[in-house]
Amino acid sequence: MKLSFARARSLVGFPLLALSLVLGSAGIAHADDLADEADLQFNLGADRYEAGDYKGALEHFLASNRLVPNRNVVFNIARTYEQLKRGPDAYRYYMQALEEETNHAARKRVEEALVRIGPTVAILKVETDPPGATVYLDRKDLGPRGNSPRSLGLAAGKYKVIVELPGYEPAESEQPVEAKIGQEARVQLRLNPILGSLKIEGESGAEVRLDSEDAKVLCMVPCTTTVVPGRHTLLVSKAGFQTGEYPIDVRPKSALSVRAKLSPELGAVVVNADVRDALITVDDQPYGFTPAVLNVPVGPHVVKVSQQGFRTVEQKVDVAVKKQTRVDVQLALLEEVTAASRVTESVEDAPASVTIISYQELRAMGYPTVAEAVRGVRGLYLSDDRSYATIGVRGFSRPGDYGNRVLILLDGQPMNDNYIWSSYVGFDGRVDIDDIDRIEIVRGPGSVLYGTSAFFGVINLVTRSRDQRTHGEVAVSTAEYGVGRVRSTAVFRFSENAGMWATVSAAHGAGRDFFYPELQADPQDPQAERGSNGLPIDGYARGVDSFDAAMFTGRAWYKAATLQWFLNTRNKKIPTGEYGTIFGDSRNHYADTRGMIEGRFEPQLSKAVQSMSRAHANLYDFDAGSAYATRDGLNRDTYRGRWVGLEQRFVFTPTDQIRATLGGEVIRHIQTKQLGDSDAGPYIFDNAGNPGRNDPFTVAAGYALADVSFSPRFKLSGGARLDYYSNLDQFDVASAFNPRLAAILKPYDGGVLKIMAGKAFRAPSVYELYYSSSTQIPSNGLKPEQIYSGEVELTHRLSPTVLATVAGYGNYVSRLIELRYIDATINQYANSNAPVFVFGGEAEVRREWRAGWMVAATASVQKARYVDDSSLRDVPNSPAVLGSVKGAVPIIGRSLMGMTRLTIEGPRPDRNVRTTDPPQGTTDAGVVWDLVLSGEAEKLGVRYNLGVYNLMDWKYDVVPSGEFRQRTLVQNGRTALASVTVSF
Repeated sequence: MKLSFARARSLVGFPLLALSLVLGSAGIAHADDLADEADLQFNLGADRYEAGDYKGALEHFLASNRLVPNRNVVFNIARTYEQLKRGPDAYRYYMQALEEETNHAARKRVEEALVRIGPTVAILKVETDPPGATVYLDRKDLGPRGNSPRSLGLAAGKYKVIVELPGYEPAESEQPVEAKIGQEARVQLRLNPILGSLKIEGESGAEVRLDSEDAKVLCMVPCTTTVVPGRHTLLVSKAGFQTGEYPIDVRPKSALSVRAKLSPELGAVVVNADVRDALITVDDQPYGFTPAVLNVPVGPHVVKVSQQGFRTVEQKVDVAVKKQTRVDVQLALLEEVTAASRVTESVEDAPASVTIISYQELRAMGYPTVAEAVRGVRGLYLSDDRSYATIGVRGFSRPGDYGNRVLILLDGQPMNDNYIWSSYVGFDGRVDIDDIDRIEIVRGPGSVLYGTSAFFGVINLVTRSRDQRTHGEVAVSTAEYGVGRVRSTAVFRFSENAGMWATVSAAHGAGRDFFYPELQADPQDPQAERGSNGLPIDGYARGVDSFDAAMFTGRAWYKAATLQWFLNTRNKKIPTGEYGTIFGDSRNHYADTRGMIEGRFEPQLSKAVQSMSRAHANLYDFDAGSAYATRDGLNRDTYRGRWVGLEQRFVFTPTDQIRATLGGEVIRHIQTKQLGDSDAGPYIFDNAGNPGRNDPFTVAAGYALADVSFSPRFKLSGGARLDYYSNLDQFDVASAFNPRLAAILKPYDGGVLKIMAGKAFRAPSVYELYYSSSTQIPSNGLKPEQIYSGEVELTHRLSPTVLATVAGYGNYVSRLIELRYIDATINQYANSNAPVFVFGGEAEVRREWRAGWMVAATASVQKARYVDDSSLRDVPNSPAVLGSVKGAVPIIGRSLMGMTRLTIEGPRPDRNVRTTDPPQGTTDAGVVWDLVLSGEAEKLGVRYNLGVYNLMDWKYDVVPSGEFRQRTLVQNGRTALASVTVSF
């Protein structure tokens, strides 16, 4: 025990000893410096008290109590005030000490002090009905004096007492209360509750109760009464009618009117459908989900049964009292697509090979990214080089193309960037896909509608339906290797023709560690390559695969007008040491930001003419840091892309058999700014030799399409588009003209035969045209890539729910843009002289979703080969075989469902394509099995997914581009998936 405490104990006795104990224990719960400072202030106060310097003692005691509040310090503050002859202050602190004290002996000491000091102060006792009100004297700005009942020690004088209590009107003494020294004055105030007025109209004679059917009757309709403010349930009942329940929110001092319309007695309607959980509406009001027994007012009604992806069935019923009315319906699948013709049409009528990933599958599997969602779709496969995930289509996914031959749409708006035309299908594209209702995959050339990059196919992400009710959602999830995500969504349905939704989400991925044997140096070699730690690299990339991402997206509409927006950003560390960077250096990173805002106006001008006017503004930002051992500091590559566009389209339907579309668009790429620099200086220069470059350009296009149904069994669809790019050296009509022709025949009931041919292009990107560095010079005379495609597809309906599809196709690709060495150290983008021909066949059998059951199986065989160049081997990263099996089964209704997916792919040839290279090898085959459990608790508004991807932990590789020293890159092994979404 410190000496100062011994002196203090002799002066003020037990309270100071207790304070020392409390301060000693407080040091455990609080930071040492705070406790030490309180201890110091207390000792200084005790010294001042012992010396008779009561003002100084009071200052230190008050400071000690502010640092570590303690009832014993309060007692000593009161004693110090008493020594200073400040009775009211001493009385107040003695009262505070008494309220906090639980020790009997200590309470007695305080009570004795109050008795001792009582004759020196005027005591004002304030009581309220109800108790607990905050007490003020004279003015509220002087601060509260505690809660009633409260005895106040005051100086002699007259005081106005003011009291306040939430939910009650403030009250104050009518006259100032005179307080005299040595006497007690008593003030009693009654608080009046703040009420709201409630007016009920409706069925005359009905009884009104509040919150419970057992409550007493408030009044009989029509009537007016008062109610305690807050949320209540108003119960209105009358014999022969159903009790009406009306949620009300009564505001203080305000009037609320309720019209209680009571429903008559009900009858039962039994609704069954061959699809579980279909929405049932009665007279356009939602009543439940199939199967269900509904209590419906007697009389005629219209019952509708609808489910997303199926045609709505409508039936009229006449409900009788205390009788059952049965409604049995069969729902026909309605698979619709908008991306194939830019109008909504059924899949079987679309002039393309189409696959729809349904809402049910997206929710059952809980896919975290677009890439994961399309894995297993007929003819599609994935590659991930740990920088970006990309989608290959029908045997073609050129290493390093980053998906620039597949166009990604968001509700019809192209989302590829304007730097390398890259598509973004991982977390670089979206933090999550929970706002996506379905994904449309349209195989084959799509330039006739969308221009560049719609080369091998188009993937359209269709967002939330306009029919969603007003609600909110919050979600947390995890996926892949340590990826954690949070999301918040608000949906507003203002009216039948107006609404909006908006989502904010964020993600952090911890990434994984890798071992690359190609990057394992000999530690004994003095010339061995060294990593960021200065030691010879050992092939392990540890802690350099993480990313952070955020997204803000949404959509608003009013009648024919729509506004959508999107912003996604991701900053990703690069673990692979590509481009010869320092392996394992955490400074190697890519940051991508893609933003877009689009406004549309789509009025129906007449029965035969619809207009679509569209304006959009876009941005793409790229920032890269690359650490090199041979250069000082970082190489920094920066790109800033900004572009705006206008489009006008008219759709003419003069008859049910003819539809014609005519449109045009102009896109101005305002900024395509490339900057490249390091500590050694800039390395991207414009044509005048200035650092950095900006090469704005304009795209103008016109297109026309026509669909003619000659009979219910034969339709012909054709169209063409012409594109002009101002940044190309010359305008080549043959390259810029892209036609499509499709014949759709239904030779028999249940059979659909499609014969399709088309052409598409990919214009040279800004990067391919102008990028330069110490090892690369800008291109010269690049021409657009070309693809010519032909396909035959037959779909046969084996039963109302089972479809079988077979297809054969051929794709001829010319003028591929590739990076070539023009001497030993310098390379340049140029058009390849070796076309690629891809031919293949596909088969699929699918049982459509019914009552939670689904099964599908696909198989694809394709061969990609170079034409007219015997010095080239197999096309890299092109698996010859693809296959998948999917299945879903309900386990406990909507509460628990199981779904699984098995994807199979054959070996992929590596990038050693030239006969002068080392021998060309292949990757191992991949077999990935995913299993996910999902379900929802509808009453709680909770939806969940729990599963495992790559359950067998199958190790398989993909082929990266030449910027990587690795021959192949391993893909994800076993990973866990979990998500919980709460709707309210």
